Amino acid sequence: MPIKQFIKPMLLLSLLLHCSTLEAAVIAADTIWQNEVTVTEDILVPPGVTLTVRPGTVVKVSPADSTKTDPEFLSPLTEITVRGRIKVEGSIEAPVSFSAAESDKKGEWAGILIDGGIADLKNCSISGADSALYSFDGILSALNINLAGNRYGVTLIGSSGKTSIQGSSISSNDYGMIILSSAEPVLIGTSVSGNRKKDLWKEEIPVSPELQKRSSAPPALARAYGDEALVGDTVWRGKVRINGNLRIPEGSRLLITPGTVVEFSRKDTNGDGIGENGILIQGSIIAKGTRQSPIIFRSAENRAKPGDWDSVNLMNSSKAENLIENCMFEDAYRGLHFHFSTVKVSSSSFSNNFRGIQFQESAVEIIDSDFFSNKSAVQGRDSSIKFTNNRLYGNHQGVNFFRNTLVFSGNKASGTLKEAVRIREGNASVSRNIITANRFGMMFSDLYYGTITGNVVANSSETGVALRSTDNLEVSGNYLGRNGSNGLSLQDSRADIKGNLIAFNAERGIGVLSFSGGISANNITGNGLYAIDLESSEDIDAVGNWWGGDKPSSVVFDRLKDPARGSVKAESTADSPFPFIWPVDELSGQLTLAGDVVINGRPTVPQNSVLTIHQGCGIRFSDSAGMIVRGRLTSAGTAEKPVLFTSLSEKRPEAWDEIVLEQALDSSFRYSIIEYGTWGIHGHFTNLLLDHILVRHNNGGMRFRSGPVTVRQSIFTDNGIGIRSYIGNGVFEENEIAGNEIGLFVRERGGGLTLRRNNFFGNSEYNIRSGDFNSEDITATGNWWGTAAPATTIYDGRVEEGIGKVLFEPFLEKPVNLEKAGVR
Repeated sequence: MPIKQFIKPMLLLSLLLHCSTLEAAVIAADTIWQNEVTVTEDILVPPGVTLTVRPGTVVKVSPADSTKTDPEFLSPLTEITVRGRIKVEGSIEAPVSFSAAESDKKGEWAGILIDGGIADLKNCSISGADSALYSFDGILSALNINLAGNRYGVTLIGSSGKTSIQGSSISSNDYGMIILSSAEPVLIGTSVSGNRKKDLWKEEIPVSPELQKRSSAPPALARAYGDEALVGDTVWRGKVRINGNLRIPEGSRLLITPGTVVEFSRKDTNGDGIGENGILIQGSIIAKGTRQSPIIFRSAENRAKPGDWDSVNLMNSSKAENLIENCMFEDAYRGLHFHFSTVKVSSSSFSNNFRGIQFQESAVEIIDSDFFSNKSAVQGRDSSIKFTNNRLYGNHQGVNFFRNTLVFSGNKASGTLKEAVRIREGNASVSRNIITANRFGMMFSDLYYGTITGNVVANSSETGVALRSTDNLEVSGNYLGRNGSNGLSLQDSRADIKGNLIAFNAERGIGVLSFSGGISANNITGNGLYAIDLESSEDIDAVGNWWGGDKPSSVVFDRLKDPARGSVKAESTADSPFPFIWPVDELSGQLTLAGDVVINGRPTVPQNSVLTIHQGCGIRFSDSAGMIVRGRLTSAGTAEKPVLFTSLSEKRPEAWDEIVLEQALDSSFRYSIIEYGTWGIHGHFTNLLLDHILVRHNNGGMRFRSGPVTVRQSIFTDNGIGIRSYIGNGVFEENEIAGNEIGLFVRERGGGLTLRRNNFFGNSEYNIRSGDFNSEDITATGNWWGTAAPATTIYDGRVEEGIGKVLFEPFLEKPVNLEKAGVR
């Protein structure tokens, strides 16, 4: 008997009888459905098997309790998953129908999920599903189908699938067609219209990272095991092959040394497409690799795929802590699977598995680990969990926690094709996570207590954070920005929502179906349709928020616009934004900041991220704080609403550090004020534009290396050094550089600078100082120097032999009119 707890295949007759009821099943042989079929639990059509649905068949699908744990299925709802083939042979006279068994509500069952399989559908209707058709790198061909009354008509995901739909109707769903795929569907004579929210929605989800290639020279085989038990202490080194089900009995230990490779041959006796070889640990395991020599658990097959082997199972192993450190789990059904155990996982990776980790009724700590390209990253229930500082990229489903005591902190998730984070029941502390560029960000349901604080949830294709049937939650200090539909969705929930920045979501800041609690002291601004869209008939309290300078009545959809709805009570509003403390150490994703933002530490804008500072925004840095930009920074002020970079506390030079731009290509500052820093702007190898900025009261206004830099219509005043160039390439035109100690200091190689039509004057030491290592002349013709003798304001080769000269002739005899320069 394999260790894996699998669903025993149904031995189906070639024709099902009338009014058949099907429970959870892997269809092991070609099967035909006809007449009336009721599906009470999940159905899986594995590779190599065909399910045929005859004309006139009525398929009724019962809802699930949403607590199932089998990794081979993709949804918590009842689903028909196709990895082989499904043929629906409806006719005009006798169409086939798939619908929910117990109600006509949307989302009662998952739908037909084509997971790399093939679906040929003719003359059928699908209703009541979450997604009537959900294709993940599948091949879908449909003729004369009707998709209505679902949450989604069609969902297309992946890059290798193909979809052709002819002569069909996709209408009366919430969403018609969602395309999260680079492969465009072929729609011939097909109507996608009349859907409640959107007909067609196309988004891009980040591509999963490539799987690490295997070593071309694996260690020589040291041991091979079949169906047997290892008693006492066993130490593994080198390469180990598992050809059966290996057991570590109670009181025994398995010790695995760094660099060990454990490979599992594939055995599939029941034809469900899932391997059965694995390890069962009833004693304990210490698998402690190093970063240089990790321990690897993987398939022994040349063409490895998810589910080639079962898992490393721990059962009733709670007497000692099991340690998994610097290990790699690949190609498994469930990489790690444990019940009633105490387990710590650290600095490990899980990839190309049906599920990375699954557990229940255990004490679990998972830290500093990577989960990527799994069907499901982590699922856990009825446990005490600490899940911190982990990274999840490119999984189909992220983490799914049910009825736990949970600490979920400091994690990153992106590229998830469903929910990045799904937490149901129990109590949870969720803080300082960065959840960006997923289909859905975070979903909380039936949670009876918890805090959701200091998270960044952005760039979700649909909703950022959703609360459903929750109670006694605090939602505070979160950035919910630039999500595809709602920043925050509320349904049948009670919470205290305060101190959040909810900004620039494509449709709604907050979408409310039903809610009791308070919405206060939030900054809600720049959202596409509405700041708050209230769909219920009950009033809600939203007193004391900042609405981005708008009147609440102009950005709220409630009874004033539709008498059937309740009222958003927002009589008392804030005249200015509330200080919002940036909660994490990154500014990753595509982010827009607005209002009053406080920066502690030195958060980074990573490569491929874009940070936009909205007009009128104030960025206030605490003592010694700063910002590092390796992506792109756009400070988008206007003449009427400039952006302000300033000190949080003292108003003196060096009160905060600097904005470092490191290969931050195409960054720009327009109509911005930069004051009280050590160096306001510090650019390295960055294509940088400064247009109408005011740089004042800093130890140094701007320093840069390389560039290219363009500075125009800007003012540098009351700084120790206005501008410092090192091997710089830049054009400075129509600027005022005045009232500093040194206006421009050229440390080295000033030949790449062009200075024209600038006003240099009133700098107490020098207008320009050529540094001791600068051997190149500086082109500075056509500027005004505040004097008829410019050379007296310049330190260059005329004063110190061997350094470059400032070529200032001819010069202007009167100042350039710069009334509109800088920020006035």
